[in-house]
Amino acid sequence: MQSDELYKKILRLRNYGSDIKYYNEVVGYNSRLDEVQAGFLSIKLRKLDDINNHKRSLAKLYLEGLKNSFIKPMVSPDHYDVYHIFNVRHPKRDALREYLLKNEIKTDIHYPVAPHKQNAMKGIIEGEYPISEEIHKTTLSLPISYFHTADDVSRVIEVMNRF
Repeated sequence: MQSDELYKKILRLRNYGSDIKYYNEVVGYNSRLDEVQAGFLSIKLRKLDDINNHKRSLAKLYLEGLKNSFIKPMVSPDHYDVYHIFNVRHPKRDALREYLLKNEIKTDIHYPVAPHKQNAMKGIIEGEYPISEEIHKTTLSLPISYFHTADDVSRVIEVMNRF
């Protein structure tokens, strides 16, 4: 029995302290890279500049094409963002997400729970953080990957601008 509990604890610790995605029960780590993934990554790293440039070009389409009713990421000439995710904010985030899904556009919510609301932070972070809570209630990640095309992003923009 103890080995089962230890196994579950180790799994949780290596996955940000989480059993359920984005809901951290304890302070954990991101250490899930096995040898096979490392092998793929060593090949993928050779294309990293191409991947980053492609995602930056897709992000530019979003930045220029989305209406101002969407809160878009801030862009600074002093920073080189590779857009691991492309996150917008909208006060009707859940309705927007449902609308996009009805139009066959998948999105994600990175990260639905503010850090100070995570169980893992109880006793570590105290107080209320209304700006953080507002961000986490309104945030939505749009499709942006090396496999998405400019046409894919243009369609997302078109559909979103009708919302």
